[in-house]
Amino acid sequence: MELKTTNTEQQILDAAEKLFIEKGYTGTRTTEIAKAANVNHAMLHYYFRTKENLFNKIFEKKTTMLLSLFSVAFDEKYTFFEKIKRIIEVHFDFLTQNPKLPLFILREVVSDKEKKDFILTKILPVGKTVYDKIDKGIQEEMKKGTIKPVKAQDIILNMASLNVFAFIAAQAIFDIEDGVPNESLNNFLRERKENNINLIIDSLKI
Repeated sequence: MELKTTNTEQQILDAAEKLFIEKGYTGTRTTEIAKAANVNHAMLHYYFRTKENLFNKIFEKKTTMLLSLFSVAFDEKYTFFEKIKRIIEVHFDFLTQNPKLPLFILREVVSDKEKKDFILTKILPVGKTVYDKIDKGIQEEMKKGTIKPVKAQDIILNMASLNVFAFIAAQAIFDIEDGVPNESLNNFLRERKENNINLIIDSLKI
């Protein structure tokens, strides 16, 4: 019974995520989500109660997944520059798996006060652990004199800006369809990832 519950819940989450990204939060009805998930509306209400709860669950899951990948990337066994490279790669690869997510976040989250409040109360506290790891590594390297003076938030913002814009540009230039191979798009993203890594690391080197 537990396996069935988990599968049903995941079906709903998968269907909702796809529809939210395609049609936006406002443009998506819970009846559409239930139909796409192959469950009845009562079942959707049983698991998530409201559309807002469903949206928050998806957003929290995606963000927590990314932050956990960041944490692993900043493992002590890597050198500082290897850690920075891995964090950029992890973020870029995550966006590669979710190419429509940046525009979706800009459209649905940034412009909505309630969703921004959700980020401040639920997501930022989780991200602080990762931020502290990055900041600690930066402080240690600055003491050694191996990097230029820099703030952790500047590195994070530079990475986010460069990586996210690559996918916003890709949506404007290429046809992005889920599961449809696109060699030109893949080449573009591969070059952007390498370029972003080099730009950020070179900006830190003395």
